[in-house]
Amino acid sequence: MRPIIIITLVGILSASLLAVVDDFTREPIAVAKEQMKRKAIEQIFPFAIDSLNTVQAEHTTFYEAYDQNDALQGIAVETATDEGYSGRIEVLLGVSPDKKILDYKVLYHRETPGLGDKIDKPKFKKQFKGRSLESTNWKVKKDGGEIDELTAATISSRAISDAVVRGLEYINEQYPKSSAE
Repeated sequence: MRPIIIITLVGILSASLLAVVDDFTREPIAVAKEQMKRKAIEQIFPFAIDSLNTVQAEHTTFYEAYDQNDALQGIAVETATDEGYSGRIEVLLGVSPDKKILDYKVLYHRETPGLGDKIDKPKFKKQFKGRSLESTNWKVKKDGGEIDELTAATISSRAISDAVVRGLEYINEQYPKSSAE
């Protein structure tokens, strides 16, 4: 009976300790994620951002970047795909007001180092700039599309293309403001 009591007490103590640690770290983690997102937005929109608005639509949050004259310079949206080689890839996609890709920033991935992790490198990313949803065949070249896949990382390349398309679709379908602003 004694081993059962000891194991029970250890379990209760461990669960309590984990709950306390979770309470202490929840807020700093949320703040760090928001700072990371803000830094990603600043990298996507390298021009001066004087104000950044958050617009909620359905289940999607959009980030609007404005210049000093209050002119809309870009729209960013979080998007994701579960099609990566190692699972989920989360991306922040930035487009111009006319819905052409300016850049994207990978927020989270577990792709293979040295192969699939190149999805966030400038050499790979530059092929997306200036493209729009309608003007591009979003499949990788190996599948008959226009996107150059990474050598030995075709799955990761397909996944980024999927995430970008999802982001463009979110903007086309859910962004509440017209591009004529």
